[in-house]
Parts: sequence; structure tokens; C-alpha cells
Amino acid sequence: AALAKKRPCSRAKSERRNRWEQLTRDAIHEAVIRILAQKGEAGLTMENVAAEAGVAKGTLYAYFKDKSDLLASVKESSLEPLRKELSALLQGPLPPHERLTRLVERHLGYFDEHREFYRVLLWQRQSAKSRLKRQRSDPYRVMVDKIADCVRDGIRENLFKPLDATKVAAMLMEANIAMIGQRLWEEKPGPFREDARLIIELFLHGLSAGAADPPVRASRGGQP
Repeated sequence: AALAKKRPCSRAKSERRNRWEQLTRDAIHEAVIRILAQKGEAGLTMENVAAEAGVAKGTLYAYFKDKSDLLASVKESSLEPLRKELSALLQGPLPPHERLTRLVERHLGYFDEHREFYRVLLWQRQSAKSRLKRQRSDPYRVMVDKIADCVRDGIRENLFKPLDATKVAAMLMEANIAMIGQRLWEEKPGPFREDARLIIELFLHGLSAGAADPPVRASRGGQP
């Protein structure tokens, strides 16, 4: 009986500890975002984050081994709402081509809304190792799979050419990411919808079932 009483108590303590740890992580994440907004990357030190979050520096290092680890955690946390929004959009009732159009617009628009924060994180995406790590990550693969399902819907409805849906989905994801990177590098990138339209124009018009094959230009000697 005594053992039975201890188990619920132990479970409650564990739940309280987990909630406290999550609250601490959230406070740290919010502190990072505030510092970036107010001071930029130069002000983002572990000391400043600890002070802004109201935690001891030792507590901060108990959760994150260094600044890079901290930024990676904040990035993943900040991307989760976008992933949920894009997933709901891809699984929604709109026609396939409209779903993909909205996907591109929202993907680019989200990074415009959080521009300063993601400009700081852009350096993490530059190496081939970083790109490979991203492409192997579960969230990336899940999103590619959902885009591929949308492409398959379009193929079944004879809206898209019968191409490899997974490869098409990966190409669209990388096109979005490349455009986001370009926009983050530019000081004045212009309206995001213009760049979203550029991706859609180049991508969907080549994907559409009714698109004509590009003409083959003959050489001066008359040979193609």
C-alpha cells in the first residue's frame, strides 16, 4: 500500500519537473529572440541570455552546451508553428496546385515576419554538412512526404505530369529554402509574394500536364 502511494507522488513530481524544465527552456528561447531584436547578433552572448531569461549562467549551460546549440534549439522551436501550419495547408481541401502555391507563399512569408532572427541563423545553413543534416532530419523528411502526397493528388487528377513525386517535393522544398536564403542576404528583398510567384511560375508551369515541351533551338549548321 505504501508503495502504491509513492508511485502517484513520484509521477506528480516528475510531471512538475518536466513542466518547470519546459518553462525554463521557453524563457531562454524568448530571451534569445528579445536580444536579437534589440541588440542583434553582437549582443547574443550566453551571459546576456542568462541575464535576460532570469536564470543562472550554470543553469543555461545545463540546457545548452554553447551558443550554437542554443540557437539550434531556438530555431527548431520557432519553426514548429510553421510546420503545423504548412502541414494543415497541404492536407486541406484546396486543389493541389493551389495548395502548393499557398505553401510557397506562406513559407516565404513566415521568414519575412521573423527576418532579423533568421538572418542570424543563416550562417548555419552554408556548409554542405549542414544541408545534408537538414535533409536527413525528421521534420524535413515529413514535410517532403506531405508535399509529395499533394503532388500525387495532382497526378491522379491529371493536373501534373506523372513524375517522381518525392523528388519533385524535395526540389520544391530546396527552391523555397534557396529563395529564403537569398531574401535574408538581401538588405531590401522586396515583397515576398513576388518571389513566391517566381517559384510557382517556374515550378508549376513546368510541372503542369498541359505544358508544352520547350522548343529545341537549331544550331547554325541546322543540327539540333
